Amino acid sequence: MKRILVTGGSRGLGLAICRKLLAEGCQVLTTSRKQSPELVELQKQHRGQLEYCACDFAKAGEVLSLASQAHLIDGVDGFVANAGIGTEGLLTLASEAAIRECVEVNLMANLLLAREVVKGMLNRGGSLVFISSVAARTGFAGLTVYSATKGALVSFSRAVAREYGERGIRSNCILPGFLETAMSQSLDEVTRQRLVRRTALKRLGQPEDVAGCVSYLLSDAARHVTGTEIVVDGGMIA
Repeated sequence: MKRILVTGGSRGLGLAICRKLLAEGCQVLTTSRKQSPELVELQKQHRGQLEYCACDFAKAGEVLSLASQAHLIDGVDGFVANAGIGTEGLLTLASEAAIRECVEVNLMANLLLAREVVKGMLNRGGSLVFISSVAARTGFAGLTVYSATKGALVSFSRAVAREYGERGIRSNCILPGFLETAMSQSLDEVTRQRLVRRTALKRLGQPEDVAGCVSYLLSDAARHVTGTEIVVDGGMIA
């Protein structure tokens, strides 16, 4: 049974990834700032198969504490770096605090955890999946800082693939478009329809559309796939 660490598993895409992996028989350890009712219910449905650890990625001390817990990190076969926050607004209006928080949560926390996960995979291999964004490939007004952190994840993933491929460690990125999650529901209707028109399929994606791709990259079916990015955006940047 594979053991997978999924960050940000309390809702949205992270929750969908946990559901998918649990249904496939994986042992899942997930983190988030706090548990959601949906995650609590999922734990009840998969007793002994889903483990939860509270961790606020905006607080470096909590991230380092999680990373230092060998009994949690050692033995992980796959790592899904999904936790992240969105920031909206023009760059010139962004506060230093907001910029630093976005960098800490979206980039630094996932890099620090990846470092520890890779250490545990050196002698047996494994798979890392970083959830980036189409914002790493194309510009979206109002998402400058967010785009920068997601682009950095792509570069980091490629470098990890090169650095540790000979040790049997694969590293890939998924670039989702806008999904039907709580984050997108906050969009006004004009913006929402503009994004829908920008896609080839004329709809926003569902979290399950991305969860299936995560499952593939973690599986042995993707044993020769590393150092690349898979775009799951309904043709938004085609």
